[in-house]
Amino acid sequence: MKKLFVYILFLMISVAAVANDGREANKAYEAGNYEEAERLYQAAIEQTPEDARLYFNLGNAQAKQGKVEEAIQSFMEFRGLSSSPREKAKAEYNIGTMLAENQQWKPAVTHFRNALKLNPEDPEAKHNFERAMAEQKKEEEQEGDDQQENQENQPPPEPSQYALAMKKQAEKLIAERKYDQAYNLMQQALEADETVRAFNDFIERTKNVSDINEN
Repeated sequence: MKKLFVYILFLMISVAAVANDGREANKAYEAGNYEEAERLYQAAIEQTPEDARLYFNLGNAQAKQGKVEEAIQSFMEFRGLSSSPREKAKAEYNIGTMLAENQQWKPAVTHFRNALKLNPEDPEAKHNFERAMAEQKKEEEQEGDDQQENQENQPPPEPSQYALAMKKQAEKLIAERKYDQAYNLMQQALEADETVRAFNDFIERTKNVSDINEN
């Protein structure tokens, strides 16, 4: 599986002129001090919260520490602030790579697919998408059909870090009164990760508010 460094250098270099904290964060990252880099990127974000590149590099520093939930949120922030499809594709790619490294194949497939929709010419995204698809197929064959048939009778699963990150992103959209976007985000997350079922009540409440706003 291709690693996160595929896109790191581009944004690490370009962010160097933003602020002293950003420059120091780059140095800490390149030295392998990811915890310090995370702290400094967060400090730089406090100074320039609209600079998308800082969120991307923050996500990379968090990913290096195994902070999957936090890194996903940072990459989603970068995606939301970016206007270029190629930039957005990088966020989707890194989320997919991180999920694949944790063998969460189904949501990884979703995000690699999203990356390819935004940048169809990316060979790394295409390679990883095909790999994740193959791994997902093997996983589904091993699990068999029984799990899906009995799913409705089972208690909600423990939410994964991916599920938690998506819920936090939806909560942010709700705070901005973007109920329809929040509901759509959770529906997409549910298709990618069945542990999102743990938040069915939240999803239903969001849908109800979204329906009211439409009427």
